[in-house]
Amino acid sequence: MSIEQLYRTRAKELLSSGEVKMVIGYGAGSNKERRRPLFITSAEECDKLVLDSACISNLSGYLLTEGLLSDEKRVAVFLRPEGVRALNVLAAEAQLDTAQIVIIGFDSPKGELKALEGSSVEEFTALITALKEITPETAGEEQLAKIEKMSPEERFLFWQEEFSKCIKCYACRQACPMCYCRRCIVDSNQPQWVNTSSHTLGNFEWNIVRAFHLSGRCVECGNCDRACPVNIPLRLINRKMAEEVLNSFNHFAGTSKTQEPVLASFKKDDSETFIL
Repeated sequence: MSIEQLYRTRAKELLSSGEVKMVIGYGAGSNKERRRPLFITSAEECDKLVLDSACISNLSGYLLTEGLLSDEKRVAVFLRPEGVRALNVLAAEAQLDTAQIVIIGFDSPKGELKALEGSSVEEFTALITALKEITPETAGEEQLAKIEKMSPEERFLFWQEEFSKCIKCYACRQACPMCYCRRCIVDSNQPQWVNTSSHTLGNFEWNIVRAFHLSGRCVECGNCDRACPVNIPLRLINRKMAEEVLNSFNHFAGTSKTQEPVLASFKKDDSETFIL
């Protein structure tokens, strides 16, 4: 039995038994290289589920759909390792209760699909810990190394050119599991903190503010990268911020559901004078 068939059977069992009220997985997309999220509420629909190396989107953000978990019933979701990390971050930030989530875990390193054992966040702890010791598989590593070798002036020009493409569609925000605010700072116009116009200053403000907002929270799933219609390499700047946080604070996002946000916590005995 293939992994896809095995997981379809698993989804049918979860729905038929009433253990979960919904399964969030992948269905066929607009072409053979694309997959779209599928929301299944009956066992009969499970044959529509698709699972292969093209299933790369992080589906954890759909768990924050308003009202989905308010009835305290459980939901199953197909997740890669970075999706499990996202659940831990969201739980640490009090956005969901992991006890309501049944994980159908899988991964596809180098395009080879494999099943992951477990069903709860706790059961994936060893996997997440192992990931901390390994550099996450990330597209564009060579490009990031090239950027690191640039002078500050060259680096500024590089990002200025990339951000000049931004059309302020906010697709990156909508695709990111960590952008769960009901009203984003860019939607506030009284006062207006971030210029909404698509020009040099406004584009820098939006993209840099967002990168800092994700520091210590980004799980490098690549949803933002893939959603950007003008192909800004957003994952590169997020990866750089993740490296800085790891080196400075030994903080690897998503290793525990009780992990404090690195830029939203402090110690009372901190030597910094600005903390009262």
